[in-house]
Amino acid sequence: MKFSVVIAARNEGPQIGSALKRLRQISRSSEMEVIVVDGGSDDGTVAAARDLADEVIAFGASNRGAQWNAGAQKATGDVLFFLRADAQPPGNWQQALERFWVATPTEKASAAVFSVDYGSGTALRLLSAWSNARVRAGYAAADHGFCTTPEIYKAVGGFPSFPELEDFEFSRRLAARGRIVLLPEVMHAAARRMRMQGPLRYALRRVWYETRYKLGAKPEDLFPPERAAKAAA
Repeated sequence: MKFSVVIAARNEGPQIGSALKRLRQISRSSEMEVIVVDGGSDDGTVAAARDLADEVIAFGASNRGAQWNAGAQKATGDVLFFLRADAQPPGNWQQALERFWVATPTEKASAAVFSVDYGSGTALRLLSAWSNARVRAGYAAADHGFCTTPEIYKAVGGFPSFPELEDFEFSRRLAARGRIVLLPEVMHAAARRMRMQGPLRYALRRVWYETRYKLGAKPEDLFPPERAAKAAA
């Protein structure tokens, strides 16, 4: 089974090299290609990623949904694995996902994601539990890492071209086709913006925007260009 790992990045120059190196080190059981899609970085992210990625796409604009979609169009793997640049998949991620897709008929599941761990401390542990519980309700955040097949990805319309809530809408599309399965293996997410805002504030803002979106608010109204650029930083 060949994995296509698609990473959306922006201004990850100081850490993209070490993140990709770790990914290579823990990914030896199955064939893999790594595609990094950069969203207009100005800190050397593209140059740093070229040494360890199979392909680097300079997308030019900061838009995670569009970046992941651009990477998916270039992917040649049997399964697609979408990652944030600051997320660390479990050491056995390939074995876990391969085991899942071999054992699970695609008509019964649309995607698999890993359990997320935001770190120690009561607030972060509660946020991790909340985020994992939401997957069981059909909503997975990008921090969990989405894994699906190219056929399913195409059938649901892929990621929307949203700078934020792209994972929320993608989850809705996947859930309409089949179950999003939460795997027990743990993804460690840096979630820098969440830590800056504070876990509670971050969760409340997230739910607020999701609710407004479900009630009909347009993404361009929720996330004007100046806010979208700040959010992707």
